[in-house]
Amino acid sequence: MSCLICNVELDGKKLSNHIKSNHDLNSEEYTIKYLYDNIKPTCKNCGSQTRYVAFSFKEYCNDCSKIAMKEGGKKGGKAEAWNKGKTKENDERLLKQSIQMSGEGNPFFNKKHEEETKNRISLKKRLGDTNLIERCVERNIDFELLTPLNEYFSRQQQYLEFKCKKCNQISKKTLQAFERGSRCYFCNPIGTSNDELEILNWLKNINLNVLHKDRSVISPKEIDILIGDVGIEYNGLYWHSDEVKENEVDDFNKGHMLNKTKLCQEKGISLIHIFSDEWKYKKDICKSMILNRLKLNNEKIYARKCNIKEISNDEFNEFMNNNHISGSVRSSIRIGLFFDNKLVCAIGLRKPLQKKWSKYMEISRFASLMNSNVIGGLSKLLKYIQKELKITNIMTYADRRFGQGESYMKCGFKLEGDTGLDYWYTDCDIRIDRSKIQATKEKSEKEIATEMKLLKIWGCGSNIYVLN
Repeated sequence: MSCLICNVELDGKKLSNHIKSNHDLNSEEYTIKYLYDNIKPTCKNCGSQTRYVAFSFKEYCNDCSKIAMKEGGKKGGKAEAWNKGKTKENDERLLKQSIQMSGEGNPFFNKKHEEETKNRISLKKRLGDTNLIERCVERNIDFELLTPLNEYFSRQQQYLEFKCKKCNQISKKTLQAFERGSRCYFCNPIGTSNDELEILNWLKNINLNVLHKDRSVISPKEIDILIGDVGIEYNGLYWHSDEVKENEVDDFNKGHMLNKTKLCQEKGISLIHIFSDEWKYKKDICKSMILNRLKLNNEKIYARKCNIKEISNDEFNEFMNNNHISGSVRSSIRIGLFFDNKLVCAIGLRKPLQKKWSKYMEISRFASLMNSNVIGGLSKLLKYIQKELKITNIMTYADRRFGQGESYMKCGFKLEGDTGLDYWYTDCDIRIDRSKIQATKEKSEKEIATEMKLLKIWGCGSNIYVLN
């Protein structure tokens, strides 16, 4: 390529330098003056300015670039793909190709990588020890890598253990997240409610090894708080209501709490869901339930050392309101266990509300004294009911937010099914039972809830157990 001013033969970058040093022009000014007759080109479609690239200008602006794609050719850019919008159902070429590549026609049919090949591929993808150390050194001021170098195998799919040098807490992150600046969630609990932090700090203060915002067990989903094989989910009423969740998550599923419970169960994790109103108004009961699940309730009481007798409605209501997460409920039969003349365990029975269980008596409530473990309490109460009261057909519900009804199964109950998901309405301070928001002839349940400015929030439902 020669200079059109002095006819010196030069190419590329040298021509640009020559024009600038000898003729006091930059390459774009030279291009307009000598290659485009001193007229700056504009978009062929809309007249806007186009982009300058190496002694030429694009024919179309960025907004009209799709037209160039359709035109194709050297100047216009790439042509549109011939098979765009076509399938084997409406195009013969694609159908023919599909038939040829199906079944035995596929070169990979009935073949798979041998272990040696898999290992070779894995080694090629794996960072060497030196590269891994180099990547971690950049953030060595904040974190220390604890995972042994020889155990590393994946940048995106493996969770490595890092210790924060500020708080000495251990957290798990992928190398990718670590490189992108993932912070210590103990020092910087962004997006975490004060109540969740209160639960976290309470557990740390009793010297438990606590993981916060853990994604290693049910990745990519997160467990708010993880202690060994026990997980805790703190569910704020507003942030877990339908309205907020549907706006936040495109694929929102009203069973998201139950799905997380099932994922944890598959991994051997027992997950407890605590709503914000439970922690706010029944904090001591929540703490007792968590400690009991962690097997840390210090006071152990043996049922064989307890006296058993029926109790009054007032005694029953006071005990349940003080010790059961859902409070008391109407019960026609009320029995308690007493240790040193103190009520330490109680059970209530009633006729089931659903007609299909009309031949059964329902356990309406069962609870032990807060911060204690009455060993064999349920079993002793059931034997009394069967032997003394002659009640042999018993059914009950076990809320899946708190467990799978293990205590009932130990006493001989069989899993009959489940209730499906349950739900409440909330004013974002407390949950309101849906039975209090009943539809009328004029208005639906939803319309009444909307008028009252209430939001719907879903639970996990309950397992149904029967004892015959």
